[in-house]
Amino acid sequence: TPYFLPSWKVRRILVKAAQRGVEVRLLLTGRHTDHPPIRYAGQRYYPRLLKAGVRIYEYQPRFLHLKMVLVDDWVSVGSCNFDHWNLRFNLDANLEAFDLAFSGEVAECFVSDFAASEEITLQDWNQRPLLSRLRQRLWGWLDRLVVNLLDRRR
Repeated sequence: TPYFLPSWKVRRILVKAAQRGVEVRLLLTGRHTDHPPIRYAGQRYYPRLLKAGVRIYEYQPRFLHLKMVLVDDWVSVGSCNFDHWNLRFNLDANLEAFDLAFSGEVAECFVSDFAASEEITLQDWNQRPLLSRLRQRLWGWLDRLVVNLLDRRR
């Protein structure tokens, strides 16, 4: 997904799955993005996910605007971003399919895309530059502030 701002519930599900031994890999946008602040805000979730065993990859060649999920033979593809904004405000839709041939083709696409990505390890994360840390804190704080304000208006 290009915009990774998952809800608490989604983050908890990813962590619990990884802790049970399920292979959980995220393919997220890398340095080529149309909204750098969203990328920085979403990166604040990396440490907990990495510590739980979730593998995180950032796509390198170009902007990745793919919104797809593969779980065993189940595929979800469409316009829904993996973020709390989409769950609250956007009018997007996905198509879901249980199809061995289709899920096999999706898996092949993912294999290719993961190969063109940089895996972020906990060690990499802990050694990131100060400027990246500051950007992640600033945009993460602003994102949380806006979400909290909007939640109060409900």
